[in-house]
Amino acid sequence: MTYDKPLIACSIGAVSTIIGEIITRGFVLSGIGKYSIYQLISFIITINRPTEIVGMIVNFIIGGFLGVVFYYALGILGTDYLVIKSFAASLTFWFFSEIIFTAIIEGRYIELRPITDYYIHLVGASGYGITVGLMFKRFLFQDAKTN
Repeated sequence: MTYDKPLIACSIGAVSTIIGEIITRGFVLSGIGKYSIYQLISFIITINRPTEIVGMIVNFIIGGFLGVVFYYALGILGTDYLVIKSFAASLTFWFFSEIIFTAIIEGRYIELRPITDYYIHLVGASGYGITVGLMFKRFLFQDAKTN
């Protein structure tokens, strides 16, 4: 492991959030769901006014942090089945973030979201996890044996 790899992992984690936004935005534009992932995450800062730019900034920070954490976790877990591990880590984070968001913000500062929002954000988190796994495999662990 070289010292530039955590920075690359951070960048991959941040940039991969764009895939989750594209997926969730597509669903919202087609009438399925109410908020894209960037709109939803912007509520952490704006409380009740969804904005994509603030959501993108916050999501880049969170995604970058998750990328670095996942990179260091791979030192313990190993790099085999990288995409599956990344997918599982992404869904785990989605689960805990939904619990926290629902407990703190939803219902207090914004109205309850339709149940379809949970599903589209699950699909968006899946897209994020798969993208992170593929990009890690390509840019960080191309020399390692991965399945």
